[in-house]
Amino acid sequence: MLLETSKDLLLVVIAASIALFTLFTCWAIFYVVMMLRNVSKMTVSIREKLELVDNILKLVKDKLEKGSNHMALLSDSAIKLAGFFVDQKSKAKKSRKKKK
Repeated sequence: MLLETSKDLLLVVIAASIALFTLFTCWAIFYVVMMLRNVSKMTVSIREKLELVDNILKLVKDKLEKGSNHMALLSDSAIKLAGFFVDQKSKAKKSRKKKK
């Protein structure tokens, strides 16, 4: 017979327990590895999205800086043009006074 004494039964139960514990440990390690893999994928995805946002913000910053440079040029030109017209008007008034 296979089980002649209670010691044989004990050894079979211990072997089965070790086998079940090994299966459970392997199953748990597999799920931990899968979770870590998913976390790694999420981290890569988040990093890519943050780089995209960073690139967009740099583009917006560059556009705003270029736009502000153009606006400064336009405002300077408008000020000079207004000053030119004011000078022309004052010269016209002076020439009218001289004629009288």
